Amino acid sequence: MSFTDDAATKLTDSLRRRCFNCRTAETTVWRRSNLSAGKILCNKCGLYERTHSRCRPEGFAQPSTKRGAGMTVSTD
Repeated sequence: MSFTDDAATKLTDSLRRRCFNCRTAETTVWRRSNLSAGKILCNKCGLYERTHSRCRPEGFAQPSTKRGAGMTVSTD
């Protein structure tokens, strides 16, 4: 399996898209980059680029939070 970050490349069974910025191959939506002409971005990187007018930082990972972890509710 090969990957491409070029928006103009036609996809086949053996060629899949990959985000130009973070290199992920799984996303709900692919977006075209405004800063790097002809490149394709994942949804997260594309939205970040659109709102901040710069590439999403590499270390900008979503924190792994578990809702309610470590919290107790008192019913006294």
